[in-house]
Amino acid sequence: KHPPSVILMTGLQGSGKTTTTAKLGRWLAGRGRSPLLVSTDVQRPAAREQLRTVGAQAGVKVHHPDLALPREILRSALGEARAVGHDTVIVDTAGRLHVDDALMAELVELREIADPTEVLYVADALTGQDAVRSAEEFHRRIGITGIVLTKLDGDSRGGAALSAAAVTGRPVKFAGTGEKVDALEPFDPARMVSRI
Repeated sequence: KHPPSVILMTGLQGSGKTTTTAKLGRWLAGRGRSPLLVSTDVQRPAAREQLRTVGAQAGVKVHHPDLALPREILRSALGEARAVGHDTVIVDTAGRLHVDDALMAELVELREIADPTEVLYVADALTGQDAVRSAEEFHRRIGITGIVLTKLDGDSRGGAALSAAAVTGRPVKFAGTGEKVDALEPFDPARMVSRI
C-alpha cells in the first residue's frame, strides 16, 4: 500500500543469502520493479562489500551508508527508497552458523522497523536436518512468508529444504540454480519432483 515494499532475506550464514539478494533484485528489475538492495550484516567482515559487488554484477543499486547499527542502516535505506522512488527494498540480514538469541532479537527489531511484505528464509539445498530445524525456529521467532532454495545446481535433491516448507507451512518461492546473478527462477514443484 505504501511503497517501498520490503523483503527481508533471512537464514543461516553460508546459505547464499547475499547472492540471492542480488539475484532477486535483478529478477524484480527485469519485471519492471525498481529495487534497492541493502545489507544490515555488520557481523561478518566484508558482508556489505560482498553485496555491493554482486549487486553491481546484477545491475541493481546498493545502498551502502557509513553507519554501524543494523537498524540505522535499514532506516537509511528506507529513506533513500522513498526519496529516490525505489518501490522495493531487499534487505540482506545477518546470519549465524546456528540460531541464537542475539540474531533473533536483531531480526525482530528489523522486522518491526521494516514492516516487510515478505520475510524469505534462504535454505541451502545441500544441508540436511539443520535446515529444517533452523527454518522452524526462524518461523517461530520472526515469521517467514516463504523459502528460497539455493545450490540446486549440484546433485542436491533438496529434500531437507522441502521438509523445511512442510514444517513451516510456507511455500518455496524461488530456486537458485547456479552461481551467476541470473540463476534464479520461480520454484517449479514438478521440476523438483522429477529431480527427486
